[in-house]
Amino acid sequence: MHVDLNPPILIFLIFLLDSSVAWADELLTLSLPVGCEVGRNCFVQNYVDHDPSSSHRDFSCGARTYDGHDGTDFRLPSMSAMRVGVAVLAVADGEVTGVRDGEKDISIRVIGKAAIADRKCGNGVFLRHPHGWDTQYCHLASGSVSVSKGQHVKRGQVLGKVGLSGATEFPHLHLTVRHNGNIVDPFSPKVQPGQCGSKQSLWDEAAVKVLAYRTRVLLNLGFADRILSMDDVEKGGLENFALTADSPALVAHVRMIGLEGGDILKLVLRDPDGAILVQSDLKPLDRPKAQFLTQIGRKRPVKGWPQGRYEAEYSVIRESEPVFEERFAITFQPSL
Repeated sequence: MHVDLNPPILIFLIFLLDSSVAWADELLTLSLPVGCEVGRNCFVQNYVDHDPSSSHRDFSCGARTYDGHDGTDFRLPSMSAMRVGVAVLAVADGEVTGVRDGEKDISIRVIGKAAIADRKCGNGVFLRHPHGWDTQYCHLASGSVSVSKGQHVKRGQVLGKVGLSGATEFPHLHLTVRHNGNIVDPFSPKVQPGQCGSKQSLWDEAAVKVLAYRTRVLLNLGFADRILSMDDVEKGGLENFALTADSPALVAHVRMIGLEGGDILKLVLRDPDGAILVQSDLKPLDRPKAQFLTQIGRKRPVKGWPQGRYEAEYSVIRESEPVFEERFAITFQPSL
């Protein structure tokens, strides 16, 4: 079973990228805005949209964005990770010129657009930096904002925690960078029309090392005893699942972000003897996917689950060659 989620609904004030910006002599250098390990327990979900039309294109001419997206989204893998707490950090020294707190951590799909029509950023912080630079931090956790208007902050100082407030469906930090009021993509601040990739960025050396542009990024994987919804995976806690004699089914699931059109997703579930219990259909994706949940499963056998190790094999195939592979397993050992 495949569950497809279109690019999440996030609406912000849109300023088109302006390649004619009169740049200051000194570009703003940014450190990471999140206190997590990018690529391991947090991930870049969306980049700035560089296409002025109703279509969309990120700075590498890829599809890791959506129409009108004006910032960079650093997402957490689940609500469980959000509840543990991930710090939002100032990317540079600056003055706090705006704050909001008290907005609930609740998906826009639950609360509805109208409820946050004038508060799409949710809980947030706005910083002003020298030479006309500003940074904005959105969707912070309710009650977590730790700075106040007029306060001067240092690079790396905690501003709050990653949350689910405002116009968002998943826990993440939306970071917007502006220069003299114009949106700037920190991955490609001096992009030229039609250019793909970037020879320059605003990120400091440490950030550059972990922010390499990637497609096909693993977000979640594991097992459950039922077919899952995207909300089930988003809530988290599935890593604690244990296969027992009473489990009505065994379902393997994988959620990826940044899949590309034409990718073929293969998921195979094997029994303790190595025989295939079930495997997914091999059909190419019709278009790029912001995030995509693949899952397969088998109901409990009449005689119960044989003891031993059940292994899942997941792969993304492109032009008949695997471009991503992952294996994971669960063991059933009846209690004595």
